[in-house]
Amino acid sequence: MKKVTVVGLGYVGLPTAALIANAGYKVHGVDVNEALISELQSGICRLEEPEVKSAVELALTSGNLVASTEAAEADIFIICVPTPVTRNKLADLSMVRSAINATAPFIRSGNLVILESTSPIGTTDRVIARSLELAGHNLEDIDICYCPERVFPGDTVREILENDRVVGGLTPKAAKRAGSFYQSFCKGKPNLTSAAAAEFSKLMENTFRDVNIALANVFSHIAEQAGVDVMDVIEMANKHPRVNVHTPGPGVGGHCIPVDPWFLIEGFPEEARLLESCRQINDGQAEHFLRLAEKSGLKPGSKVAILGAAYRGDIDDARDTPTEMLIASLGKAGYSYVTHDPHVVRMALHCGYPANLTSDLSETLEDASAAFIMTDHTVYRDLTSDLFSMMRTKLIIDTRRVLNAPEFVEDGFSIIRVGAPTLRASA
Repeated sequence: MKKVTVVGLGYVGLPTAALIANAGYKVHGVDVNEALISELQSGICRLEEPEVKSAVELALTSGNLVASTEAAEADIFIICVPTPVTRNKLADLSMVRSAINATAPFIRSGNLVILESTSPIGTTDRVIARSLELAGHNLEDIDICYCPERVFPGDTVREILENDRVVGGLTPKAAKRAGSFYQSFCKGKPNLTSAAAAEFSKLMENTFRDVNIALANVFSHIAEQAGVDVMDVIEMANKHPRVNVHTPGPGVGGHCIPVDPWFLIEGFPEEARLLESCRQINDGQAEHFLRLAEKSGLKPGSKVAILGAAYRGDIDDARDTPTEMLIASLGKAGYSYVTHDPHVVRMALHCGYPANLTSDLSETLEDASAAFIMTDHTVYRDLTSDLFSMMRTKLIIDTRRVLNAPEFVEDGFSIIRVGAPTLRASA
């Protein structure tokens, strides 16, 4: 039975390790988070997705997946650690470097080494291969590849198993070998290419989405100024057979879309000026909504209710969430705030302000001068105006268009909606 070491047991690494183990491999999972490893060794999976939890628990129970803070020898090594950006929007590859340096002593001739972490073009060669070379390895004896994850939180297991994979090797032989490995536990087709092309492909996929969401947000700004409803216009425009305008909202979040374009901007600044503009548009949406609220009477010093910490509906993932942008804007302007979310239990913010996170909606809304709906959780779609009666001021900013706005207006609320004129109660 072949052995696989997976380095990084987060949102992608842990389910990947579990699915490989459930396919019959002996998997050694590695992470520097001692609390996480202790939980896994006790059979506990902290990830919320039911399919992920089931897969992990099955793998642990079978004994095919073990967790440790130290690497171990294997036939195949997969590095699946975070690659964030710094405050200056530069690629932070420190965790990739740490992972390969910690793994290098366990790698042997004939091994396959795969980087799955989203990375700037050239990382597989300049970081993975170079680190192994500096550690004394003969690169001709090791197959090195880049195979980016394609995961949509909330549907992780199906995405890992069924999506086609881009498999980029530093050599054609390495790509072919990695492709065969993925075919052994995935249904998706492996598309073999070079490591650099695979790295670029991953960045291109998420940058495409970021740019198109920014375009939708620009359309929403125009609609607000023109006094029309952008959603009606998008519906009409999308009837054209070659048009697919995205949906505007409070910005973008998660571990990919707000991050990946910066890798291209850093590496190719002249060519990527459009990408930087789109990043600024999407990151500026929270501030845009705060300005609209202030035009409707919201004043610094008052309390704001924030509904939704996760970056999209019905998941517990709050990484790089648009809500953090709102919190930063509120904090700088001197507002107090409480953040409600039915799924998120922790937020790792980088903006210097606390999350003030709670699962108590009444605590969030009580005495608030405005409520910002930032996430399209299903539970928010069923909210009625009665639940907002404890607010000090009847002002709601619906960045996701989840409320039945006419009902709220009838009960005296003003509703600021993305891409549409503000609806106000009759005097």
